[in-house]
Amino acid sequence: MSRRTDYSISFGIGTLIGVLAGVLLGVLFSPKSGEEMRKDLKVATKKIIRQGQILNVVYAKKISSMAIARLQYTIESQFNKVIDALKADRMAAAKKREELESIYKY
Repeated sequence: MSRRTDYSISFGIGTLIGVLAGVLLGVLFSPKSGEEMRKDLKVATKKIIRQGQILNVVYAKKISSMAIARLQYTIESQFNKVIDALKADRMAAAKKREELESIYKY
């Protein structure tokens, strides 16, 4: 993993911990009744889950596009290596033919 990806993951985990701590402190120090608190928690939980799903989709899209770009780069570099090897073989074969032709001409 790259350093940038590590920072992104650390930031995401830190944000998640901060959100969870905020929710916990809000529940503990709330002046509302139990029934009101449960309703509010239910609404907040649904909202967090919805946002989390959106964030997961965005994060998955970002990760998959990075993986596709990395795969494309790897395939292109391997393809170029194969092309270079074929060119080198052709050049070596041509050089060998020239050497043989020069030997047999005389």
